[in-house]
Amino acid sequence: MTYQDQANLATDPNFERRLAAALTTESRSKVTDPLAALIMRIPTQGMLAFMPFISSAPGFADKYASGGQANITDGDLLSAIQAEWADVSTVQLPPAGP
Repeated sequence: MTYQDQANLATDPNFERRLAAALTTESRSKVTDPLAALIMRIPTQGMLAFMPFISSAPGFADKYASGGQANITDGDLLSAIQAEWADVSTVQLPPAGP
């Protein structure tokens, strides 16, 4: 894994579209979640919010380096989204009222 591989993955247009699509699909079942609502309104905003977490997920840069974004399976992507959901929500959304 290199930071260059992570950077390349994070700016791969095909991977960006896949991440946005996966986030939109995952958000459909979370209608009361504020992060899901943001993603459903603006999928590219969701992709931007998740990309730092996903492109640095364990093994993703190595898979990208050895075969491009297609080497990262949809299952890999879904697992990473689910694992990072709470952290992305914490970083991206303001805390709930007092």
